[in-house]
Amino acid sequence: MRVWSRIALVVITLLSTSTTLFADHLTAQCPLSLADSTPAATSFDLSPHGVFRFGPNVYALRGQVLTTYTPNDVGNLQISREDFIASMAARETEGGVAFSEGFLFISSEAGMEIYDLRNTDADGVAPVLVSRTAGFHYRRMAVTGNRLAGLFPQTDMPCYPRPGSASSACPTRIELVDISNLTNPQRLSGVNSFADPDYRGFNDVAFNSGMLIAVSEEALLAFDITNPAVIREVSFVRRPGKWLVSNGADFLAVGNDDFIDGYTVRPGVVPFFLRNKFLTLPQYVRIGRANEIRFSRHASWDDANARLVTMIEEVDSQTLDAARTVAFDVFDYTVPQFEGEAERIYEEVTMVEEDEVKYNPLVVGQYIYVVGEDSGIQSYGSCGVAAGRIELDSPFHLTCGGSQLHGWVTGQQKIVNVEIFMNNTFLGAASLGGPLRYEVSSPTPVTQWRLNVNLDATVRGEYQLRAIATDAFGVRKQFAMKRLFFQGPGQNCVNPRRRSVR
Repeated sequence: MRVWSRIALVVITLLSTSTTLFADHLTAQCPLSLADSTPAATSFDLSPHGVFRFGPNVYALRGQVLTTYTPNDVGNLQISREDFIASMAARETEGGVAFSEGFLFISSEAGMEIYDLRNTDADGVAPVLVSRTAGFHYRRMAVTGNRLAGLFPQTDMPCYPRPGSASSACPTRIELVDISNLTNPQRLSGVNSFADPDYRGFNDVAFNSGMLIAVSEEALLAFDITNPAVIREVSFVRRPGKWLVSNGADFLAVGNDDFIDGYTVRPGVVPFFLRNKFLTLPQYVRIGRANEIRFSRHASWDDANARLVTMIEEVDSQTLDAARTVAFDVFDYTVPQFEGEAERIYEEVTMVEEDEVKYNPLVVGQYIYVVGEDSGIQSYGSCGVAAGRIELDSPFHLTCGGSQLHGWVTGQQKIVNVEIFMNNTFLGAASLGGPLRYEVSSPTPVTQWRLNVNLDATVRGEYQLRAIATDAFGVRKQFAMKRLFFQGPGQNCVNPRRRSVR
């Protein structure tokens, strides 16, 4: 009996400490950290927006301004050019935006506008308007080859389709458009939500494995569009969804307010959709919030690192729109989906500071680019290279006569050097050491850094503090930044109050 009791004790101990059984490399990536930010050049009101990658360039659309970036060797955002697109007629914040093979597609109340960005780089030309065609009004678009799928989603409709009957009372329609001639897009055919009671209202579209993928209030569907005149349903899964993320090949994520379904897409195999992930909204993020929270409808897939990059937002209780983005929520598909702790080992939740809504996260290498309503274009870095913080919120936290900048840093490899810059002026190399920062969720050691500085005489103006880390392999990347406004000499610091000695 003693033997069995000891075995039971060992089993219970292993179960209670099971999270430690996984090696460090089976823990999700480090939390994201703000690596760089470019202030907004235009107002966000009534503006289409998006972030896209084409060759070495990253394009960020914000209203009528298209900013072209080329990341430098430390990951810092370098603006190659910025173009005001005077010919753009779109004014709709939630207008549909898609990008394919160097061409930008915008759909709004003005119709569909197509711009050629293939020569929009540092030595090139401004975006060229290819065509503007009235009558194409979509908020969700997907492009593959010479086909474009467009949809005005159920989530944006003023009414809701009645369950259990055809949704003709509040219809949505997926339209298939021929874009083989970009100067004259032609509407081919479509799928109506009221064509089948099981469809109800469509919410998003994507292309995957040559099929048109759609998600509705009722189901996930795949359509064969080989013959546009006869669009044929290939697969039907009775699982609802609000938005889709697809890599165009074998990965598909279907998002809802509180959960995300992950699928492997398998053409020619039954079932066509194989559900292998069920990712739920981390409930602890609700703590201390009056508003409800949900997954943002803007997400992306990081093919190189097998990560699903999502965001969490508060919901405006009056309009049911996003009130503000509160966190990034990144799911690592290389890590076992083990439950039992918060945050989960396959997940990294990173809170954000700005009181704004963020849109269109895009993974480029080890960075995530995102469009902020007020902050403009930001890049967040991960521990693949380095991640960390500059822990200074204002110059008023600096002590006159000399003070100390400090923060933390970590990386996939050991960090051996941290350099601090103010704009492009080198302030010095920080010292590394001290107790590790265990409150930061990370599979790699989180090290403190400190640098003594005297910024009392800084001329009035806005400055960017930048932190660049070098790891043991010699890889050098920017991992943190802070924008600070200095009032000018005499107002750049504070003198601590002296206490009288009795």
